[in-house]
Amino acid sequence: MANRGCLRVLTATLARLARQGDVEALREYLRSDHFLLAFNGLDPGRRQSVMRCYAKAEALCEAKAAHPLVQPRPIDAKRAHKASWGDPQMRARLADAYARAGGDDEKAARILGVSRGSARLAKKRHLLATATYLHEKVL
Repeated sequence: MANRGCLRVLTATLARLARQGDVEALREYLRSDHFLLAFNGLDPGRRQSVMRCYAKAEALCEAKAAHPLVQPRPIDAKRAHKASWGDPQMRARLADAYARAGGDDEKAARILGVSRGSARLAKKRHLLATATYLHEKVL
């Protein structure tokens, strides 16, 4: 007999994780084989309900997160509202955040208190570029 998913179990689990505000637990659950099997086992007409529940759960989880993601600033924002990646202390924090996050842009952004795009761009410009430069200098 085919594996059947249960809409009630999926939505209850998403809601529970959202109430806790644990972004990591929500991400891990969505990546798990258990979720995938249950979601694929659902009647195709009920999958949309799970996706709606996920959208609500993600918003609630982000609102309750200990380290919420910062919304991206406008491109023409004043310099005072942007992170100063030229500062050696900020570069050290950037390297530490990526080391603690294991290379995950979202985790590093939460640690630094910046947007995901800002962390990703700073990694590309300051961490990867420096590593490439040092590697070429050694050779």
